[in-house]
Amino acid sequence: MLRQVFEASTVGIQLVVSTFAGLAIGYGLDKLFGTSFLKFIFLAFGIVAGFWEIFKVVKKQEEKDSGRTDSTDDSKDH
Repeated sequence: MLRQVFEASTVGIQLVVSTFAGLAIGYGLDKLFGTSFLKFIFLAFGIVAGFWEIFKVVKKQEEKDSGRTDSTDDSKDH
């Protein structure tokens, strides 16, 4: 139970960190190359990476939950 709470709390942190990491990389590249659009592109990459990580965690949890219900609930087969 505590492990599930910990995994759920890290999902939000991962989303925020990946978003800011993308923004920081884009900002740095904009300063390096003298452009102004890379921060938006890398911000989008960071957001997508964060949601992708959420998707993977949710899918993993669903697989764990479905494995538990299949092994404990035999009434579905009858």
